[in-house]
Amino acid sequence: MQATGEVYVDGTKAVGEQTLFPGDTVRTGADGAAVLMSPAFGEVIIPAQSEISFGAAPYLALLKRGSVEARSSQTATNFGIQFGSTVLFVPTPETDSTGVIVLHPDGSARVSCGLGSVALKSANGVQLAVLHVNESVDVGADGKLQTVVSGGPTQSAQTSSGPARVTGSSHTGYIILGVVAGGVTAAAIALITRKSGQPVSPSSP
Repeated sequence: MQATGEVYVDGTKAVGEQTLFPGDTVRTGADGAAVLMSPAFGEVIIPAQSEISFGAAPYLALLKRGSVEARSSQTATNFGIQFGSTVLFVPTPETDSTGVIVLHPDGSARVSCGLGSVALKSANGVQLAVLHVNESVDVGADGKLQTVVSGGPTQSAQTSSGPARVTGSSHTGYIILGVVAGGVTAAAIALITRKSGQPVSPSSP
């Protein structure tokens, strides 16, 4: 792995080979960003000034700070990102979908859909709304949704840090974590299984 910019896994700067397991936390600084790719869920793009923990059962991840862009693939089987008491998920996994969560310091958030459809539910499983292309909704710190609005450009989690790119392709049983700064790929991390635990994306037969 090659790394540049401020990207940390569990408080340790992401350099050399890095293995990620459920419960690990990725944090990006002012000039860091990350992309995770796996057939199990698609892509998760983490721009600058964000913090997200993976393997937050029963969901893929928990967004703690900043923003994230989730891109599901048609093969996605494990997808769901929690923020506060709300969860972003894909209602129809067989359809490619893109959703963006921007979490504000006061605990409120804005969720946007750029492709396909994404849905929101409470942490206890009650479905709250379904967003389609170019629709967005504000979510209060208490988990209450405002009116869904449509039209206008789709919000991107990458606006402040430049586009994130990953060199290479995903492979069953691996997640490739690309650390980028200013749109230039800086690292690739293969997440592999080990005897003491399972990776965020388990191997497929």
